[in-house]
Amino acid sequence: MRNNYQVIDYSKFGLPTMEVVGNFYYQDLYELVGKNQFMTTFELTHDSDSSLEYGSSVLGVIFYDRKTLDSLETSFQTVNEINKHRIRIDSPSRELSDEKKGDLKYRGICVEDIASISFLTYKREAEIYETGEKKVPDITEIGVDCSGLDADVLNQNYLVSKHNSGTKLIQYEKEQLVGITLAFNNGRIDSRVLKEFGFSEENLKINLNIWISFYKVRERRHQLTEIDKNSYAETKGILSLEKFNKIVKELADAGIDASLKDSCSENLKVIFEAVEGFSPSILMHGKRQIYWDIDSYIHIALRHLKEYQIGNFELKTAFSYKAEDLKLLIEKVLQRIEYEIEDYLLSESIGDFVRHGKMAIYYNGDHYHLRINKEGRIIQFHAVDTAFNKSMHPTANGSTD
Repeated sequence: MRNNYQVIDYSKFGLPTMEVVGNFYYQDLYELVGKNQFMTTFELTHDSDSSLEYGSSVLGVIFYDRKTLDSLETSFQTVNEINKHRIRIDSPSRELSDEKKGDLKYRGICVEDIASISFLTYKREAEIYETGEKKVPDITEIGVDCSGLDADVLNQNYLVSKHNSGTKLIQYEKEQLVGITLAFNNGRIDSRVLKEFGFSEENLKINLNIWISFYKVRERRHQLTEIDKNSYAETKGILSLEKFNKIVKELADAGIDASLKDSCSENLKVIFEAVEGFSPSILMHGKRQIYWDIDSYIHIALRHLKEYQIGNFELKTAFSYKAEDLKLLIEKVLQRIEYEIEDYLLSESIGDFVRHGKMAIYYNGDHYHLRINKEGRIIQFHAVDTAFNKSMHPTANGSTD
């Protein structure tokens, strides 16, 4: 420690709480509460700039970017001083406005304005699979018997309800809704419905995503004619070929198509099977939704899922999680900055929503870079660097997408 502090341990009274009073140093705060990401109450000096802006106290965890964490770890080994006078705090407080929370997280408060801190001495250890990957925490699976439910009717009602409540449907949701409606009405649909969702009779005929939804509903209802079966098979073949071409283009864009070896064949097989089974989905709900589609998935998965990395992609940061947990991981990371994303989508900004560098998103021990376009589509998502990545690929650069 750089300074001496008065420490009060309440565990003797049955409370897992510590209180520390004194003149704080930046590195001392890291040792006390930052390293273990303890939830902390920062009591602020009366009439200080921070107290005038945020009140008498602030609740949250200290927010570090990857570069700062690396410099902190190095400073303890070399006994160097870090000349930082502000700490950034990620606060869950409902008493603060979203704007104030953003200021705390990215601008922070002066260390000298802190009179004392109190914190819970609790840290959840990361859950690990036997194979070494992390488990996404706070996931509870509940078995539900849906055998008596009509999934197509439920989906149609759900999409109509979202639209009527003012939620802007994603393109694939509109295509699903039109496809289901066509299937329920033996291939007929009101032109006003088409217009409401941005379709015309002309582009309806050539939109394969609508017709694949149509055929799936008819198949589940055992209503496919022989002509339908042939058209269904042709449509699936065309869409599969489109997915295959997207994979090939992604590899070619990275300049690794010519370097692929026979040893990559098993990886390619896994990739093709995963992409073939992928369906677009909503990752964050709201009036404006965040989603990923096949382009998002291919871009993210080929670069950053260790099972899929081949060629030069092996030099990119691998996620610390299994491939089947990727969707859950992205959803959890998005929840960390949900209000920031909502503010962006409702703003007049025309650029992409980006979090990288000092604004990278911290979740479960790792930092993540993220890019979302104005339509709400995930464009980029990857970890800045992870201990898992270093163990898997010691020579990886890890920081680029």
